[in-house]
Amino acid sequence: MTPNNSLYRKIAYLGGIVVLLLPLFWLGQPATRGGDEQSKGGVLEQLRDEYELGQADIGAIDPASEAIRLATLGARGIATSLLWSKVNHYKMTEDWTGMEATLKQLAKLQPYFIAVWRYQSWNLSYNVSVELDDVKDRFFYVKEGIKYLKEGIGYNRDNPYLLDDLGWFIGNKIGRADEHEQYRTLFKADDELHAPDARPEQRDNWIVSKDWYQRAVNVIDAGRKSIGTKNPTIFFSNPAKSQINYAEAIEHEGAFGERARRAWETAARMWRNYGTREMMSSFGVLIRLEDRERWDQELKDLIAELESLAPGLRDQMEQEAEDGLTPEEEAARAKTGELSEEERVLRMDAEEKLQITPQKLAARIAKDNPEKASTVRRLANEIDAANKRIRMIDSNAGVSNYEYWRARCEFEQTPEALKAQELRYQAHILWKEEGQQREAKALYEEAFDLWAKAFAETEGMPVDSATGGDIMVFVEEYGELLDQLELSLADEELGDKFPLWDLVEVNDQTRAFTEALTAYKARVNAAPKDREADSLINPSEALTDVYTPRVEQGDDDADGEAEPAEDEAAADDGPAAAESE
Repeated sequence: MTPNNSLYRKIAYLGGIVVLLLPLFWLGQPATRGGDEQSKGGVLEQLRDEYELGQADIGAIDPASEAIRLATLGARGIATSLLWSKVNHYKMTEDWTGMEATLKQLAKLQPYFIAVWRYQSWNLSYNVSVELDDVKDRFFYVKEGIKYLKEGIGYNRDNPYLLDDLGWFIGNKIGRADEHEQYRTLFKADDELHAPDARPEQRDNWIVSKDWYQRAVNVIDAGRKSIGTKNPTIFFSNPAKSQINYAEAIEHEGAFGERARRAWETAARMWRNYGTREMMSSFGVLIRLEDRERWDQELKDLIAELESLAPGLRDQMEQEAEDGLTPEEEAARAKTGELSEEERVLRMDAEEKLQITPQKLAARIAKDNPEKASTVRRLANEIDAANKRIRMIDSNAGVSNYEYWRARCEFEQTPEALKAQELRYQAHILWKEEGQQREAKALYEEAFDLWAKAFAETEGMPVDSATGGDIMVFVEEYGELLDQLELSLADEELGDKFPLWDLVEVNDQTRAFTEALTAYKARVNAAPKDREADSLINPSEALTDVYTPRVEQGDDDADGEAEPAEDEAAADDGPAAAESE
């Protein structure tokens, strides 16, 4: 090899490097901002901006955090493990100050690790707060958990998990804890947790919770983040549920009338919007919960179209199925007492034979009419698809209890329910704070009458629902009040006027009203019923308790009873008989 060959190779390598620098510069040129000239940068920079892959797009950049992460070199994992151990140690020894300081250090080391913020904020708000005695001290650590989570959102902007967790903390931890009345008051009064220009009604924890939940939903709707492993049925229902909880809370605290009506109206609108949202079901198919009625009607129309292909065939198949039952199956169907295992199987087999499903009907039509087989096959497939869609909607609607909360929002908006809530609140104040027991009793009774009317007028609102359980609390208060007045719902006068016995029957978990309910049922069952008349000639006889045969004239043993018979005859003859006399 000559020295010239080595030189030529070096020149070639250098030339190749220079040539490669040109596309690298074109690909990796940074963006320039400010001044007279601005550049979007190279291809990689533009892609990073388009897909928000830059560190600044993830969240805030903390110089101190960056310095600590660089200073640890390759030992950041070891340092992180030590800090997690210290957090648990401080928690066990109840060194809350040391724990809080360590959490801040941990956040500097792992600002973009979501589990740090989720776990440790829960630790502060739930686990640490319960270790303290004073309610203000407990609220302090609930607030510290909320602040810690907000800090995590700053580093991890638009993360739906953190946004959803924050909505949960502010809503359920403050609004559902045993100390929720004190927590709600402290939350409203804490300026650190609210914007300076926030109106008083915007400081309610349920309203703030709703706003954070809505931010999480907006992130998903905008396509900036994925919902991940969260259940869509629950995730998308959270804003509306917070509005429902707000409406319940303000009524519990004494806000009624137009303010309560507007709160429930907003809740109803948000809940229906949730029901019309297209979301992924647990079966991997997009559904809308509000489409349940539409698919029901679609199924009925398809079945009707199928039956129209062979009019009368369903009735014929039902008769054939009934005629085809074995004597043992007929006996099992007819038996009213307790069934043996064999009889239960026979009854189930008989019921299956008697049930003419669309699939059985379609198969029979296709067999009897081969020329209609393609139409029958299409209808059968569409019926199967409609049934599957209904099952999917029912399954997901059951997770959020969609039908109940839709009916509940309509129920609470009725004038009767709104007034009933106000009356029961006034009754409680009159009884507990002013000692006016008789006046409180009258208000409770008026409220119960209004609730009974609201139940009767609201479709889909059964008394064995959560609403019935809520009202049962006020019935129990009423029972305590009656005890103080030496009265009881077992008393005939009070029991007969009470309109919510069906609600009490299914919601009286303590069995405090069993005796009164039994007495009421006994009176209802023992009430006299109208007797059918022996003759249609005089229906008024049906109102008499005892039928006495009429004594005819001319009977030898009538003696003194013949003249009353004449009087009856005269009365029956009417004015014409009187004129003839």
